Amino acid sequence: MNKHDLKRKISEAAAMRAAVNRFFSISSLAAKAGVKESEIDELFKTRNEILEYYYESRISAYREQREMIDDYSQFTLSEKLSNLFLMLIELLSEDKQFVEKTYSQLVVNKTFCRSGFRHELIAELNQIFSDDEKVSTTCRPFLNKYSYNFIFTQFHGLVWFWLSDKSPHQENTLALIDKWSALIEEICYSKITDKSFDLLKFLAYNSPLKNLPSQRFKNTRSTL
Repeated sequence: MNKHDLKRKISEAAAMRAAVNRFFSISSLAAKAGVKESEIDELFKTRNEILEYYYESRISAYREQREMIDDYSQFTLSEKLSNLFLMLIELLSEDKQFVEKTYSQLVVNKTFCRSGFRHELIAELNQIFSDDEKVSTTCRPFLNKYSYNFIFTQFHGLVWFWLSDKSPHQENTLALIDKWSALIEEICYSKITDKSFDLLKFLAYNSPLKNLPSQRFKNTRSTL
């Protein structure tokens, strides 16, 4: 087992232990994960670091599942975003009790520079938007760290909605993700902004009205 897989295995076992006892011992974690305590000590400095890595590892688990989708490259922006958010919610649902107890502390309240989950999710969003040739030209300059951070904070809302969703099979959560993804696609694919920009640029350079005020001024002076 490579280092990455071992870290994920330990963090998943830690999530199960933390759901029962937030202050589990390393020895009990080692027993749960089926590893040696020394292996845990080599990979993680603190208990919190193990639990934080659980969230970060959800992105790598998602990527592995995504690679198994044969026609993924043909997905629209909405389909790729839905796939990302739905898979993450599904992966988190395996340890829902742990997520309920720790998501705010380990993800929401974490500073940007220390959040591995945020870093990996934004990297995935950047890849999705950058690879999509249908995103409008006018929209692209606005796809930056600020817009990705905004989507990241919106994901918090999805998680909280899911945690309180009492609908059968979380149908309301699934519907919300689909509608939200469709809205983002509609904004990014829209050609209205492109056409509006082209019209304004055309008028700025070619409109016969642009010289009208100065012409009136000249005519006024000639009559004086």
